[in-house]
Amino acid sequence: MPRQQRSARQPQTDGLRPPTWAQRQQRRHDSRLLRLLDGSFAVRLALSAGSALALLLVVNSYATCRNQNWSQGCLFRDAEALISVGNVESLSIVTAAFLYLLEGHKRRQRENLEAYELLQTCNASGARWLMGRIHALESLNNAGLSLAGQQLAGFDLHNLQAPHGDWQEVNLENSVLRHANLAGTDLRGANLIGCDLRGCDLGGADLRGSNLRDAILDGADLTGAQLEGADLSGTHLETASPHPA
Repeated sequence: MPRQQRSARQPQTDGLRPPTWAQRQQRRHDSRLLRLLDGSFAVRLALSAGSALALLLVVNSYATCRNQNWSQGCLFRDAEALISVGNVESLSIVTAAFLYLLEGHKRRQRENLEAYELLQTCNASGARWLMGRIHALESLNNAGLSLAGQQLAGFDLHNLQAPHGDWQEVNLENSVLRHANLAGTDLRGANLIGCDLRGCDLGGADLRGSNLRDAILDGADLTGAQLEGADLSGTHLETASPHPA
């Protein structure tokens, strides 16, 4: 999955937006403890079982002391009562619950891989519009993974919701992005020749060096967009909001 390797170079989020999955992944990689946790199922299982056992001990001790009116030494009485068929079953259930939480990171990783594979399958099919393609793009973008260099020419991506992403040098020639949300997206060097961007939110997008020749930008929001070095020859800009000089 070569494109995911670029996620570490993605622009940092501002203070108002929570970190993306890719940024949290980088932080996990920088922690030796979390790397150990991610790399060993046995460690995750042991941690889940230990946490479940500690929780059951607390619950059992609380119930015992409450029944004995919090008398002295109640915490250590009837400790053997914890070893029962019912408690073993409870231990298994609580362990499974803790393990499910610890496996959340791995599940999201698998979901991202599946989204990337779905995107490649949709693109290889050549179909102009596929909901699976849009879902895959949105999922990968929301995870903070780079989509730089993707070949999306000629596809119908109207209403795509992919703000604040890394779309450098993506090929969107003759694609349809009507009413899409690409606010704050890095589109440097992107091929947007003949792209239908009517009503598209490009507020704060970085379009430096992009090719917008013959693109349709009627009604597009370009507030705060960076257009230095962009090719705007033949571009339709009627009713498009101006970007600051």
